[in-house]
Amino acid sequence: MAITVKSSHLVVNQPAPSAAVNPIAVVAVVMLGNFLGPLYSSTPNVLIPNLVATFGSDVDTMQWVLTGYMLGYSVTMPLAGWLADTYGRKRIFLIGLAVFTVASVLACLSWDASSLIGFRILQAIGGGLISPTGMAIITDVIPPAQRGTALGLWGMGMMLAPSFGPWISGWIVDNLDDWHLVFWLGVPIGVVGLIAAARVLPPSEDRAHRDPPFDAVGFATLSSALTLFLIPLTQGNRLGWDDPAIIGSLLASVVVFAVFTWNELRASSPMIDLSLFRDTGFSVAVALRGVLAVGYYFAIFLLPLFTQTILGWPAALAGLVVLPAGLAMAALMPISGWISDRIGARWLVFTGMTIATVGSFFFATIDTDWTFARLAGDNVIRTGALGLLFTPLTLAALTNVPRNRVGNASGILNTVWQVAGSVGIAVGQAYLTTQTANRYVGVVSSLNLRRLPVNAYVAHMHALGLAHHLPSANILLARLAAQVAIVRAYGDVFLLGAMIVAVATPFALLLPHKRWRNG
Repeated sequence: MAITVKSSHLVVNQPAPSAAVNPIAVVAVVMLGNFLGPLYSSTPNVLIPNLVATFGSDVDTMQWVLTGYMLGYSVTMPLAGWLADTYGRKRIFLIGLAVFTVASVLACLSWDASSLIGFRILQAIGGGLISPTGMAIITDVIPPAQRGTALGLWGMGMMLAPSFGPWISGWIVDNLDDWHLVFWLGVPIGVVGLIAAARVLPPSEDRAHRDPPFDAVGFATLSSALTLFLIPLTQGNRLGWDDPAIIGSLLASVVVFAVFTWNELRASSPMIDLSLFRDTGFSVAVALRGVLAVGYYFAIFLLPLFTQTILGWPAALAGLVVLPAGLAMAALMPISGWISDRIGARWLVFTGMTIATVGSFFFATIDTDWTFARLAGDNVIRTGALGLLFTPLTLAALTNVPRNRVGNASGILNTVWQVAGSVGIAVGQAYLTTQTANRYVGVVSSLNLRRLPVNAYVAHMHALGLAHHLPSANILLARLAAQVAIVRAYGDVFLLGAMIVAVATPFALLLPHKRWRNG
């Protein structure tokens, strides 16, 4: 059976590929699976100090708990599209859930840093199989005219997870002080998802009549290109962006990606079907999805960092500040999908990007006197706007994609989102570091010790220091200048994010102004 929309809810009333299929249950199961992978991309962020203490390691080594997951997730997603199109959506979805669940158990049992990093990579491989396959399953089951609402519900899992992750892990660390519980959390979710998926998901009916040969060269070159590109993004701030190893790796990634492109254009059965980019709607939607991922992960990374390091909030409260925006975004996604089913994607995407730009400009004035309500409220405007455009953008990308290539297309969409998010975090970190130094020079150079108020302040602090054995007035003044500089630098990073989204916004008008085809 299939679905339609009535009072913003999914109801059954049309024939679908199989009479035994309950589309509402299918969407729910896929949404649950789609929650897991993104959840564990952000959840372990606050665990690094605990992991360093547990394994007697160092911060640089334990950062691979995050980097390894990002690499495994990014490399697996394009492969997942090919696997789903070739061997069946349900089979690959179940394998992904099983791998993720087993890897979560193994992560809890890790005996050293290397084992944890390895199990995190295995966990990421499972998560990378789930998201693209879930999107393809929905397009199999849901008729075109109602896919907006269904994909909106599917996307709720992916967009809610990064908002819940920092808060959940922060609460566990603050209150239970046991990092193992963070990984155990995914086990019952995975088990429930496996049982439900086995019972609810329909068997794939669109498996190719022949098994196309595996594009080993395409997979090897794409995996290598992504690895060579993503590792420098995570290490650039530590080693320096002018480090020969960083520059060499980035240049090598460009060369290897060029080889990958050359191979895919000539392969008889390419792993990534680049001919999909001949469609303007698909190309524009993929590009805008990348831009939005940069802006989205700016906030996911910067806000908890600002509230913890500058405002001194505990980890749980710092993670909680991004949760209201995640909830707002999740609430808007099925609604915007329902609207998109009726009016098309173009103006919804344009409006959402405009609102997101305005919200980002608000954060350019961020300061130490901002309360939780202001930080969370402005972030609802900034990030919540993505809920208005994310589902229509996905629909615009898939409108003209043939049914037997949806797995491939969804692999591209999800890979671009993940890689662009990593770029956003790296750019945010690098620009924050650069602007902090620039702002510090500006703040110090603007101080005029000959001005009476400044001179009086310095004299007063000097007297207090002598009386109470405190640091000298010059040291205190330098600390104050450093704090002012880094707060202004945060504002600069948000301003950069606003400008990136603003420049990309007019391109939303190139999206197709039409609804899904009824076929």
